Amino acid sequence: MSGNTANPRLWEGADLWTAPLGTALPTDLVTEMTTVPAWEAVGLLSEDGASESRDEDSSDFYAWGGKLVRVKRSKHKRTITVTCLEDNLVVFGLVNPGSEVTTVNGVNTRKIKIPKSEKVAFCLELQDGDITRRRFIPTGEVTNVGEVALSDSALQAFELTITIFPDADDVLYHDIDNDPQGNVPEVPAG
Repeated sequence: MSGNTANPRLWEGADLWTAPLGTALPTDLVTEMTTVPAWEAVGLLSEDGASESRDEDSSDFYAWGGKLVRVKRSKHKRTITVTCLEDNLVVFGLVNPGSEVTTVNGVNTRKIKIPKSEKVAFCLELQDGDITRRRFIPTGEVTNVGEVALSDSALQAFELTITIFPDADDVLYHDIDNDPQGNVPEVPAG
């Protein structure tokens, strides 16, 4: 059997961070996200993890006789879905962009407005033992919020679908990790 059993990843821990557009992310894995200004954690995430999905149109072109000769791809869309388990101010802002919270004498008042489009930066940080991967999404937007249970038999949770927007060079996101299985062999100098 070919392959290497050290290559598969089982992401046993994760955090989702958000910040205003243009906020820098550390270029190393040593710097703790909690020490980087402007980045805020959304809090506890569901044990179901995150999922990434792709959607695009494609058109097939055939030569006379039915032989496939080209495929044209367009309208590529990438999303990440994650479920937040905390009802904190960071999650509130993602779920209800443009809404307000005020606190007076320990009483919170939330004014929920019709959501406005609000693009922000995200960082999904994943751990598998000593392996860490940070997926930096410079421009994303929560474009769908799943149903929220308000009951005594189901945990209140916020399923967020984050749509990822490409930059001017068509880059959707950057991954940085310390996974030895993904190392590109270095060419010796000289």
